[in-house]
Amino acid sequence: MEGKRECFTLNTGARIPAVGLGTWQADGASCQAAVATALEVGYRHLDCAHLYGNETDVGQALSEALNGGVPGLEREDVFVTSKLWCTSNTPKRIGRAVEISLKNLGLQYLDLYLMHWPVFSPLGDATDPPSHRSEELMKPLPRRMEATWRAMEELVRKGLVRAIGLSNFNIAQMEEILSYAKIVPAVNQVELHPFWRQDKVVQFCQSRGIHLSAHTPLGVPGGRDSGYASSSEDEVESPAASIVYSRSRSVHAPMLKSSVVADIAVRLGRTPAQVILRWGVQRGTSVLPRSLRSDHIKANFDILNWSLSESDWMKINTLEPQLRLVDGNHSYLSEIGPLQAVAETDVESISETDVESIPETEIEVISEPEMESIPETESEPISELETKAEAEHELNTRLY
Repeated sequence: MEGKRECFTLNTGARIPAVGLGTWQADGASCQAAVATALEVGYRHLDCAHLYGNETDVGQALSEALNGGVPGLEREDVFVTSKLWCTSNTPKRIGRAVEISLKNLGLQYLDLYLMHWPVFSPLGDATDPPSHRSEELMKPLPRRMEATWRAMEELVRKGLVRAIGLSNFNIAQMEEILSYAKIVPAVNQVELHPFWRQDKVVQFCQSRGIHLSAHTPLGVPGGRDSGYASSSEDEVESPAASIVYSRSRSVHAPMLKSSVVADIAVRLGRTPAQVILRWGVQRGTSVLPRSLRSDHIKANFDILNWSLSESDWMKINTLEPQLRLVDGNHSYLSEIGPLQAVAETDVESISETDVESIPETEIEVISEPEMESIPETESEPISELETKAEAEHELNTRLY
C-alpha cells in the first residue's frame, strides 16, 4: 500500500483506494445523500452494480460533487466500479450492459468492471424467469466463461473500462479464467471478514497479482426478508428490494460482538467496526462497507491514520468459527430456473456433443433485486437454443 496507506496498486498500475463505499440496498435520496457524504468525507472509491438499481442515483450525487459540490474534485480522483449481471454474460450483450451503466452513472469510462457472479442466464431477467424451461438450460456451457472474458477484455481495448475483474469467484473458477486470459483479472471482490477469511483465496490471489476487495466486511445488512438483522449496518431500511439469504446457521455479524474485537476497540478508542475494517486493510485488501448513516460513513473512513499492532491483528486473524454470511439460495437452479452453473471441470476437454452427459452442478447463487432487461443488438443469435429461449421469454413477457 502507498502514501498514507490509502491505496493499493493493481496489476494495471492503477491505484485503488483502500476504503470504498458500498452502494448495495440503497436508492433514491438516501443513496444520493450517502454518496455525497462519502465524497465530502474523503472517500474516493464507489462500488456499484447495475443490478443494485441505483446507478442513476449514484451518478447524480457524483455529478454534483464533480461540479462544485466537493471543491477541486476531478473525475480522475474517484475510482468507480460497476458489475456485469449474469443475464448479460453473452458477448453480444456485454457492450450494451456497460454502456447502460456508463449512461446511468454519467461517466465516459469505468475504473473497474467485474463479472458479478460466476453464473449465467441465457436471456431475460434472472429474478423473473419465465414459467417453463428446458432441462438443457440447466447444463453447463463449455467455454462460456471464456467467451465472456474475451468480451470483457474488448471493453478495455475500447477504452470503456480501465480494468476488469471478478466477483465471488473461487479458486477453481479463477484458474479457469487465468488459463485463457490475455488480460489478468485486476480484482476479485469477495466476502471477506474475520469470520470468513478465505485464507486460501487470499493466498491464491496474492500469488497471481490479483487484488482482493472485501464486500460485506462488517456482516450482512439487516433486511425485511432475511430474518438475520445485523448490527454491522444501518438500522434504517432502504426502499430498495432486499436480498433473501439462506444460511446453515443463524449469524448476526458475530465479529462485531466478539469480546476480542471489543477489547481492542476499547483500548484503542475505536469502534468495533473500525477495528474490523482496519484488520482488512492491513491484510492487504480494500474494504467496501455499506452505510446510509452519515456518522457511520464518516467512522468507517477513519481507519487510515492508525494501525493495529501485530499481536492485535493476529488475535482477530484467528477468530473462529468460519461462517459465510452471503450464502445464496438455489432457487434459480431449479427445474424452471434460467441460471446455468459453470462446470468446475477441465472444460477444454468437453465437446459440444458432451454437454448432455454433464451432470447438473449445484452452485451457490444469490438472488438479487430486479434489473432492467438489456436489449439485444442486431448481432446474430449465439445459438439456436438461446434464440428459442428468447422467443419464449418474449411470449411470456407479453402474456404476463
